[in-house]
Amino acid sequence: MAVVLGTDLSTNRIILLATLAATLVVASVVTIAFVIMSPAHVRFAITDAYTQMPGGDTDTAGDRAVRLHLTVEANNTSGRAAVMYHSMLVDVSNSTGPHRVNWVRADVATPLPLFQPARKVTAVNASVALVGGAAAEAFAGNVTGDFSVTVSATARFKVGVAWTRLYDIKVTCAPVSFFSDDDEDGQSQAAAGRRVVDCSAAS
Repeated sequence: MAVVLGTDLSTNRIILLATLAATLVVASVVTIAFVIMSPAHVRFAITDAYTQMPGGDTDTAGDRAVRLHLTVEANNTSGRAAVMYHSMLVDVSNSTGPHRVNWVRADVATPLPLFQPARKVTAVNASVALVGGAAAEAFAGNVTGDFSVTVSATARFKVGVAWTRLYDIKVTCAPVSFFSDDDEDGQSQAAAGRRVVDCSAAS
């Protein structure tokens, strides 16, 4: 009667190798899913910041308010992930220091939710109306100086047909200047033209 040696050992090796292979496959799938479903890298910046003074040709509201206008540019640098912005808050502060006490919330004119394809730049327009001479001057620093802007958003990211969970995004942009020499119609453009202020993650 022939005796086969090492049969149990060979079987154990096969089982071990199969287990290791299955583990590697699962790890690879998890890694691929993590890479694919990671949020897109969105870069924010403030552009086209200017002031609309009361009484000029652009004062269509007629409420004698000083208006601070700005555009939030969101640059989706991902080559595969789209973004759906569900909400966006824009706060303007009259201090660029770490302790921002005096701030006002801007009115966001761009309708939300807002869909952004991959590798696209999306513009969100916002404005602040400062009504009341003394209060407006106190906040605006007699219409001089630099400001900081905080953008808070909630967004989901889409790759293919799959959506991620809802993410919170918060960035700070500074210094933002709304003021320069007034032109004839009471609208003040940034002195350097279309000035771009990059934003960074808020602490």
